[in-house]
Amino acid sequence: MKTLINLILIMVCLVPESFSQVDKTQMSLDVSKKYAQNIGLLSQLTWKRKTEGYVGGNLATMSVSSVTLGPDGKMQAIVISQQSYTEKKRGIRGAIQAGVVSDINAYVKSAVELVGKYIFLSQGQMVDLFNKGTLSILGSSLQAEGFNLLVQGDHLNYKFDQSTLLYQSQDISTVLGGEAVTAKVQYETSNGVNRVTSVTINMAGPKVTIKLVNFEWAKKI
Repeated sequence: MKTLINLILIMVCLVPESFSQVDKTQMSLDVSKKYAQNIGLLSQLTWKRKTEGYVGGNLATMSVSSVTLGPDGKMQAIVISQQSYTEKKRGIRGAIQAGVVSDINAYVKSAVELVGKYIFLSQGQMVDLFNKGTLSILGSSLQAEGFNLLVQGDHLNYKFDQSTLLYQSQDISTVLGGEAVTAKVQYETSNGVNRVTSVTINMAGPKVTIKLVNFEWAKKI
């Protein structure tokens, strides 16, 4: 019996710590404050973003954009180069193919814009995530999980460094045009700035995978 009790106590200790005793509103305000400060730092930078679109596992399109972030947290991206990796055909088949490539580019653009809204939440949305979601501690991470934040049916799992309250990762499940979209966002902190390093987006319906990598970070001139 004593052994069983000890085993139960060990199992209880392994369960992620709940934030039921913590003021969730205050926690969300603390995270929002840190987030707003970081947006201010990001708005002073410019960087490049490589976007690759895969269809059925094959590279179909690639582009490089120049990216900036305004003080309001809204991202602006200007495409500076774009390339299709689909072999061009002539005549009617070529016209059909051009339409397919155009559709792929539209899928990629729409998915990137949608996921961007989850990456750069407004302070009000951040407060909603914390207040309506579930908070827990996993190791050194603070995890916030929520549902139906931006669209009905979405599911978010965001991890923050518990000591700095800066992002570590974001797992996003949402819907675009009736199709399921998932995204995995990875972060790093460099020179005091918390920034996205890579994003992988999967669209189950059209079997499109989008990979984004940010690079060449620099101060705005």
